[in-house]
Amino acid sequence: MAIPVSNESSQGKMKNKTANDNSKEPLFSQKENNKHFLLSVAGWIGVIVAAPFFFWVPLGLIGLAPSMIDVFGIVGLRIPAAVTIAGLLLAAIGFHRF
Repeated sequence: MAIPVSNESSQGKMKNKTANDNSKEPLFSQKENNKHFLLSVAGWIGVIVAAPFFFWVPLGLIGLAPSMIDVFGIVGLRIPAAVTIAGLLLAAIGFHRF
């Protein structure tokens, strides 16, 4: 069986696209660019949600802010933990292509 040498398949219907082709057709569509932008925005929102709780812990330990234990109590620590984890998960989803 002979291996086709050209960019066309053996059936002649499909053409392989590479990044070096000088065609006017973009490799990434506008829909994919919008999706990438929305994922990036979601990632930054996740970072913004998680950042205050992330900085609150060391500030509470050195006494510049009230400790999370003082504000939420031992049992209530799951509230800021849940918000922080949700923000970090959103950031991980948003930045998964970087």
